[in-house]
Amino acid sequence: MQEKFDKLIDGYLKDQLSFEEKNKVEMMLDYLTDSTAFDNLSKSERDNSKKEVYKRLIEQIKPVKKRPALIIRMYPFLKVASCILLFGVFIAVFQDKLKDVFNIQQYASVKNSSGRITKKILSDGTIIWLKGNSKLDYPVKFKGAVRSVSLEGEALFEVAKDAAHPFIIHCGILTTRVLGTSFNIRHTNNKTEVNVLTGRVFLSSKNTTITLRPYQKAVYLPLKNVITKVVKPVFDVTALTKGTEYDMLFNDVKVGDVLKRIEKKFGISITVKDSTIYNSLITADFTDQSLKNTIKMISEALNIDYEINGNAIILKDKHILTN
Repeated sequence: MQEKFDKLIDGYLKDQLSFEEKNKVEMMLDYLTDSTAFDNLSKSERDNSKKEVYKRLIEQIKPVKKRPALIIRMYPFLKVASCILLFGVFIAVFQDKLKDVFNIQQYASVKNSSGRITKKILSDGTIIWLKGNSKLDYPVKFKGAVRSVSLEGEALFEVAKDAAHPFIIHCGILTTRVLGTSFNIRHTNNKTEVNVLTGRVFLSSKNTTITLRPYQKAVYLPLKNVITKVVKPVFDVTALTKGTEYDMLFNDVKVGDVLKRIEKKFGISITVKDSTIYNSLITADFTDQSLKNTIKMISEALNIDYEINGNAIILKDKHILTN
């Protein structure tokens, strides 16, 4: 039993587990926590326990080079009789620190079974619209050299541009690799279709690798393990983006309506200090642009300044900012 547990933790630390196995480990860590007993301790005892456990954690992880292993000797400094309780306190207080120290990613999933489109904005700003009966597994926060997710079904991707951290989508054994672009993937048991809207997309299976450019299409057949680029692709961009906020092309549209579309797409709120600009007309194309670029472009078009504070954005006259 101990050997099996060690093997599971080792795979967890090395990011070698499946999504389901990672979830099991997360649940196991949660169940080990006895938060009620920890809350019953006095404030001074809680503070002392945090300092002592963190000190022992740092002492144990410093010499780790090959296989991360936590060997922690527990002493009765918490005035709690049970070692199990102490381990629960340790997990409760330092679970996030452990994950940061070992660069462990926490995973989540979103599933669309309603037949409608479900939008998910990832930690890097990538926007994904799930279609039909689809499922997306993704890290809560991207860490490491690549940004990796897994897809079952169909989704429209608008990947945030980051040349230093490639974005990878796993659909069965087909791997889609991009740096920052937009495309649609439809994955079924019989085939996987990839339609590129902007940028370059690299597809690879066990034996084949191809590159797709804007308005190109490829089909992957898992039974034959073959990726075929369609010579004269015909696909309807409007149909692929229907029900999403992907299309951000505006032609003489009121600024107020444009701002509402921007808020809906990125899940943010925009405050305008000068309400007179709401009725101004604007012609611009913000399609496939990040939130920051979109706000920068609209502020330049209106000759105003802006502030971005998390999910809150303020548009101001320039003289308001400088006073």
